[in-house]
Amino acid sequence: MTTLIFVLVWVLLGLGLLLVAMSGGPGGALQQVMSTSRAARRVAIVLFTIALLALGIGVPAAVIAAVASNDSIPEANVTDLTASEQHGRELFGLRCANCHTLKAANAAGAIGPNLDELRPPKALVLSAIEEGRAQGNGQMAAELYTGEDAEDVANFVAKAVGQPTEGGGGGGESGGAGESGG
Repeated sequence: MTTLIFVLVWVLLGLGLLLVAMSGGPGGALQQVMSTSRAARRVAIVLFTIALLALGIGVPAAVIAAVASNDSIPEANVTDLTASEQHGRELFGLRCANCHTLKAANAAGAIGPNLDELRPPKALVLSAIEEGRAQGNGQMAAELYTGEDAEDVANFVAKAVGQPTEGGGGGGESGGAGESGG
């Protein structure tokens, strides 16, 4: 819909330009406006004001609204993020993006593992968030997030790397104990 509005605005602008050109250029169009009645000039001014408001306020507002409601990350092939996953994306950006690489979060950390390559399941992510890790270049602290926040981050990471987000670590202490490969 946004694309259609964008194209229509430019088509109307082009048609207006064509009409001005066909009436003898800017001077010819001005002469034609001046020779018309006072009522016709008022109508022209009102139409110009409406067009100016539509282009100056309406189009930017429509674009902002379309971007704000976007729940996909096309550059990482991630679509239809749930509210939980969107919240997890925000939280990942706050604490996890400094160390980990994850394209869906636009994160390029070099200390922790590259999650795009590792592709961890939700249970492993949840386990790492709750228990921490001491492997590789650094040490990940335990309980960076707890409760629903930890679930949201694990849901987001799992979705971002193409793993299922259902189940896996929801409600027990044993989540992820036997899952170390991917």
